[in-house]
Amino acid sequence: MKKPVLAVGIVGALVLAAAASAQSSSAPQGPVKVAPPQAVRDKANDPKPPASAKPAKSIGKGKTTANTANTPDDTDSLWIEKIDVDGDGNVDDASILWDDEDKVLYLYKDGTFTCANGGTGSGGMLIAVYGKGNSHGKPAGSGWWAADLDKSQCKAQAAGLYGCTFDAKGNATACGAAAVDDKGDALVVTASQ
Repeated sequence: MKKPVLAVGIVGALVLAAAASAQSSSAPQGPVKVAPPQAVRDKANDPKPPASAKPAKSIGKGKTTANTANTPDDTDSLWIEKIDVDGDGNVDDASILWDDEDKVLYLYKDGTFTCANGGTGSGGMLIAVYGKGNSHGKPAGSGWWAADLDKSQCKAQAAGLYGCTFDAKGNATACGAAAVDDKGDALVVTASQ
């Protein structure tokens, strides 16, 4: 009687391993290789703006801009910090904005990044991470990133904003051409990849 149970257990384990392998190989991936590190995702749960932080209503440049003002008088804390924002192993001079009303941490860098195909691109990149108790009911540590690409940069089909949403473990959940919805502190993927 115990042998069939063992066989079923082994078969079940093999099926689960195959399913996990298939799931990881079918995970969405954008044209840019971004994996916000755990330190960045954790920072959204306990942001500590320094005394030198300045009041701001937005972060980023051009298409990689997010407006965080909920009212005309609302400001949030903005500061510069050296941190690896995108998980490429390089420490960046990043602008960081803590939206204290919605509990969303934004990080912006203008510089180089790694393309998914192994090449290098450059431009603006905006990352948003939802903190504990955020107003959108999103899991803490989940979020999105967006990069402004030129045509054929990182094999982009057209110039524009590309990005991915990610879960609390940093795994991409949807990727493609995108637009920033700063009213909802969200990234809208307009064409999946």
